[in-house]
Amino acid sequence: MKEMAKKEEDEMAKERQRVWDSLPKGRVYQAPTELDRLFEGVKYDIGPKWYGERIRKGEYALEVGGPKFNYTSTWFIEIVHDPDRIQDGRIELIGPDIPEIPDGTSLPFMFWIRYYGENLEDDFLDILTRWTYMAVEGGEGWMLLNTRDTIWLRLRKTAKHKHDFFHLGQAMIANTKIMFPYVEKGDAKIIVGNEYRDLIKEITQNVCIPYWERIDARAREFSDEDVDTFYGCAVCQTFAPNHVCVVAPDRPPYCGIITWIGAKVMYELDPYGYTFIMPKGECLDPIGGEYTGVNEVVYQKSNRSYKRVVMYSSLLYPQTNCGCFEAGIFYIPEVDGLGMVDRRYTGMTPIGVTFSKLAGFMSGGMQNHGYCGMSFRTPRSRKFMVGDGGWYRIVWMPKEYKQMLAEFIPEEIYDKIATEDDAIDPKDLKEFLKKVEHPVTKLWRNGEEAEPLKIPPPNGEWDPEEEKRAKEKARVLLEMQGKLPKSE
Repeated sequence: MKEMAKKEEDEMAKERQRVWDSLPKGRVYQAPTELDRLFEGVKYDIGPKWYGERIRKGEYALEVGGPKFNYTSTWFIEIVHDPDRIQDGRIELIGPDIPEIPDGTSLPFMFWIRYYGENLEDDFLDILTRWTYMAVEGGEGWMLLNTRDTIWLRLRKTAKHKHDFFHLGQAMIANTKIMFPYVEKGDAKIIVGNEYRDLIKEITQNVCIPYWERIDARAREFSDEDVDTFYGCAVCQTFAPNHVCVVAPDRPPYCGIITWIGAKVMYELDPYGYTFIMPKGECLDPIGGEYTGVNEVVYQKSNRSYKRVVMYSSLLYPQTNCGCFEAGIFYIPEVDGLGMVDRRYTGMTPIGVTFSKLAGFMSGGMQNHGYCGMSFRTPRSRKFMVGDGGWYRIVWMPKEYKQMLAEFIPEEIYDKIATEDDAIDPKDLKEFLKKVEHPVTKLWRNGEEAEPLKIPPPNGEWDPEEEKRAKEKARVLLEMQGKLPKSE
């Protein structure tokens, strides 16, 4: 079995190399490779003070990726196991450079960064991604949101004179080499421009996504029950001071950058960094995922702001939200169900706001009961929102997002989840759910009228009786799915 997997990966690696070699020719630059010269020529500052920068319309010189192009740009980081395939420090720009682009321009793009190291393993992809991103996320003048094929960057006008794509690529590779010495070689291709939009889509679909799926499948081999320790991440506290992310095998963080495996590697390499251990301790809620050890660490690391986190609930003490999430989940009281929305969807939701408005409300490191960030990996988890009833509690999501997650949505519920084509107004949504006999209607009085939960305000505490009622609703839906034995 392992031999077959190795052979398949070798063939995929050859195909990635073929695509790399077949790309249009661009301007080729050579960055210094000597350790003491890695950042030579880089004019912009890189550091924590730039994390979380937000740049509004009218303030940016350049926007690449993001909503204007329906989040179809890509940042692809690849581990190459053949040293002969990488020319260390080689950076090729296919398209216009930053100084050549008029202020206010929006363009699709792709960063393809490759690394080689004798001791580099596929399990290290998360940490390579983190340190590569830091050259931009912590880069002077840059705004970075999302990951992978939903990436969105903006460059502030006042910092434009310090930037060009060659030195940006140089800084990405240099920062990763400095922070992760296992990296021996790195090269990059940067593709920018409307004329390459279809090419970027094709590469993403045929090269990047199969690579990510293989890496993600490896991460899903582990479950929370297989380990004694979870991990936490506090890198986003630079702009969300009380936010703490819990990283467990069944619970990837909102940013989508790392997994439990990646967090484990980060901690082992840098035990004094922003990634830290979270001993599980006693399990207080095996369904929702609440642990004494997690609660204790969250309380300490959140500046003693939050005492409880229920890992697999968006209703009961959900994890705080930073602002890096790729999607969100929200409570719809009129139907006592949950809706989901991703950044690609720009329309209205059943609660009367767009994703951007919802994200603004949720961000900042607060515990918003009934509202929770997600990465694109989150709905793929075997424990997705089980503390709220799992997929049987989901009543609405954008059509494209639903199609993207079709493989992970239980077949019996798929057609019963409404999209924007079925309903947006809560009254219409209610009628749709009754018509298709959605499981959530079993929570309604006589199957006709929802009896919504009394959600506490942000950072508030649940009334004990109301919390008990919320858990009972989740239990009803889980029993319907056969995930819990039926109550007597």
